[in-house]
Amino acid sequence: MAASLMGSGQRLAALALCLILLLDITMPSLVLANKAKGGGHPRGGRGRAQKGSGHKGGGGGHKGGKGGGPKGGGGPKGGGGPKGGGVAPSVPNPKPNPNPVGGGIPKHKPNPVPVIHPNPNPNPVIPPNPVIPTNPIPAGGAPGGGGVPVPEAGKGIIYHGGPLLTGVLNLSILFYGQFTAEQKNVVRSFLRSLENTENDHIASAHRWWDIVESYQLFTNKPGLDPTAAPPRLRIKVGTQQSDDKYTVGKVLTIDFINSLFKKADSGKPNTLVVLFTGSQVTVQGLCRGKCYEHGLVDNKPYLIVGNPEIECPGACAWPFNRLEYGVPNQVTVKPPNGNAGIDAMLINFASGLAAAVTNPFNTGFFKPGPKDDPIEAGTACDNIFGSGAVPGQTGKVELDPASGGSYNAIGEKGMKFMLPSVWNPRTNNCWTAL
Repeated sequence: MAASLMGSGQRLAALALCLILLLDITMPSLVLANKAKGGGHPRGGRGRAQKGSGHKGGGGGHKGGKGGGPKGGGGPKGGGGPKGGGVAPSVPNPKPNPNPVGGGIPKHKPNPVPVIHPNPNPNPVIPPNPVIPTNPIPAGGAPGGGGVPVPEAGKGIIYHGGPLLTGVLNLSILFYGQFTAEQKNVVRSFLRSLENTENDHIASAHRWWDIVESYQLFTNKPGLDPTAAPPRLRIKVGTQQSDDKYTVGKVLTIDFINSLFKKADSGKPNTLVVLFTGSQVTVQGLCRGKCYEHGLVDNKPYLIVGNPEIECPGACAWPFNRLEYGVPNQVTVKPPNGNAGIDAMLINFASGLAAAVTNPFNTGFFKPGPKDDPIEAGTACDNIFGSGAVPGQTGKVELDPASGGSYNAIGEKGMKFMLPSVWNPRTNNCWTAL
């Protein structure tokens, strides 16, 4: 009996010892596991989401509170890493957690990508009575022409009491520099066309000249009827000279210009000296806001016009070349005679001729302009060639199907020209051939 009790006691003692040893082994792990949860909410410090997402807050961070290590609170299964709201431990290619918990940044479903249609408004509503870019002003001035809305530049052009060029006007012409026979013929044909009436039934150069002549009716002289036909102003080419050797050089200052004018002057009364300079010649004062110049030498009127093809096509060759200053949506056209330089020079010559005739001594028709440059019959309507013109676009012009060139006036023998708009003193708008 005693032996049996002793055997049972030994077994109980051994069992108790095993329990003590077991508790001694497991107790530290339980304590460590409890500390690894950060001492807060079982899900990692829910009440401090912002701080829990930092390196040290909540149960997150690299250290995972105080229970770090792979088996503590810091590993993928502890309070740190993706579940603890901190930075995940450095492990190769960790798999993202689709449902983060704890104080980490919540994961939201991405917003759906909006579908962009090629045409967001496939059926646009057209407003009633759309504005059509056409000329709202009825044709004015000479028959066969058109008017364009009054530009600000033309407002205020008045007569200042001085003489105009009237009657028979003698032109003394000097071609200075290289000009081909075809280029000279364009100029001569234009001058002959100013009196040619064979194309009166269509847009003609003669009708353009009628507007220039009409200025005589508005000089306030007794007996003049502004509604009547104007007195004729006949153009007669008195002398023509050529200097293709550049005898005074290729850069013309005012002193050289004066000497050339005196050389070209025929000495006849009522003479306008015209100097055409070739594309290789630079003229003082031109291409910098001016494409022609007119004035007086020894109290005799002169006009100088250059070929802008090389020197300044971006300033003085519109509409055959793009303007170099800020005009958007420009639409250039081909020259009517196949040469942008000479056709552009003819535009500037026509503008200058209109100005020289109506304001030869700076006492005729003009209004003060910037930098002492008066606004005259030609400059009031710069870069306008047809009705409906807007900046960068010529307005209504015709197209020659044979050459592809654009024009707005026809001269002798069907010669085609692009002529500038001119200020109409009768209607106070810009008159165009079309």
